[in-house]
Amino acid sequence: MTTTYDNDESIQQRSAPPEKRQSSGPDAFVIGRPQTENGRISNAQQSQRHASAGVYNPASEEEHNKALLEHLSSDLGNLLNRVDISDCYLNVRGTYMAVHKCILAARSNAFAAVISGNFNRLPNDEREQLETMTHKDKLVININKAVPEIMKQVIVFMYTGRCELDDSNCYALLDAAGRYDIKDLKVHTGRFLSSRINTTNVLMLLRAAYKYDNKLIKQCCIQYFIRNAKEIMDIHELWKKFAEEQREIVAELLHWHVNSDLFYKDKPHWDAVSQW
Repeated sequence: MTTTYDNDESIQQRSAPPEKRQSSGPDAFVIGRPQTENGRISNAQQSQRHASAGVYNPASEEEHNKALLEHLSSDLGNLLNRVDISDCYLNVRGTYMAVHKCILAARSNAFAAVISGNFNRLPNDEREQLETMTHKDKLVININKAVPEIMKQVIVFMYTGRCELDDSNCYALLDAAGRYDIKDLKVHTGRFLSSRINTTNVLMLLRAAYKYDNKLIKQCCIQYFIRNAKEIMDIHELWKKFAEEQREIVAELLHWHVNSDLFYKDKPHWDAVSQW
């Protein structure tokens, strides 16, 4: 079965899950940086960048190893939006991002399942939200759950280990880290949010932590609940709704509240597993 873009270029459908018709081809991208003609960085530019960074004259072994990792991050970042050598497109609500299947598969268990065709490894709701097709022999993954700006930061993080994380996008990035099972991003967002837990967001964070098995956020929220249970439960409407919808989580919270000595006794184990 085939479907067609508006420019009549043939799109061949993959077997699962079902596709949605697209209104335009991948000709406008949101990810990338200015590069030389044809999207390439010249050898001279590469050599100059490495030389100026001092990679060949490290002051210490530790600084040398740090420089190598920084250059690896930078070089992988230069692959972003390289349409000429990409083998996959992400279509995020009509915004296209040129990426590489090997990077997605290495960094995200969810994308690894999609790329390998093992959709049965994904929860049912996730299978429906990650539709696939091909365009000019390249895999296209349609993503309708995330907004382009958030997905841009997710992709930048998968390539470079860095992203713009702040109070305005931390919850969306936490959700994306869990939804696409990106372990490093789970820890990164978890560390950011662990110092920002309060009575109004702790239940929301607990819901996300249990849904996506974010151990760091889970541990920090339980610890916060042990110390502030009365204040949290005094927000009656919020607590009542949470208690009705998340009975298993509430049972565990009350267990640890009553047995806080056991929680703190096991805390070293929690700390170890929460860092992956």
